[in-house]
Amino acid sequence: MSQSLRIDGFLARHVMRVVLLLPPFFALPPSIAWAEDKVPDNAATMAEFVRDHPSCIDFTDGCSVCTVADGKIVCSAPRIQCQVKELTCTRP
Repeated sequence: MSQSLRIDGFLARHVMRVVLLLPPFFALPPSIAWAEDKVPDNAATMAEFVRDHPSCIDFTDGCSVCTVADGKIVCSAPRIQCQVKELTCTRP
């Protein structure tokens, strides 16, 4: 009742490449991949920015666009591979 699994030469080589090449990829520390996504040290938080710029309705950090509505901050999803910058008002 037992069946043996036979893999042809091409498929076996392909599977071995995947098995041997993937572990080093996952072993990389995340800080290497995300080193560029750090906010500048002197950047204000969103709440501080809104408090300091009460007339600003829309603002951005270069990745997301945020709006102040009913005293709450609502932001879009960040763009892929963006670099976070200081918050700037886009609609006073």
